[in-house]
Amino acid sequence: MTGVLKPLGAALTRLPFGPGNPGRTAGPAFQMYYQMGNFVPWRDAAWVLLSERAAILSRQCAECATRDGVPEAVSSAAAAAAAISEQLAGYVPDNLRPA
Repeated sequence: MTGVLKPLGAALTRLPFGPGNPGRTAGPAFQMYYQMGNFVPWRDAAWVLLSERAAILSRQCAECATRDGVPEAVSSAAAAAAAISEQLAGYVPDNLRPA
């Protein structure tokens, strides 16, 4: 995930804050929108969860990358997250894979 978060964080914090704040850049914007207490003790389910979250991150980055003015790092993060999701999906048992 270092290949996703480090370049993405560096690029996003260099973006302009907005027209009402010339010369200012955005601050760190990473936030977990779900509680971290939802870990599961079952290995197979954990692989599913991790793979799905990496895939969601990849899709969201890819969608953002299509907008004007978005740094190239966002597109690179999408590709890196997709690769991580694919790798994690290799550990997901067949009976837990989406149909």
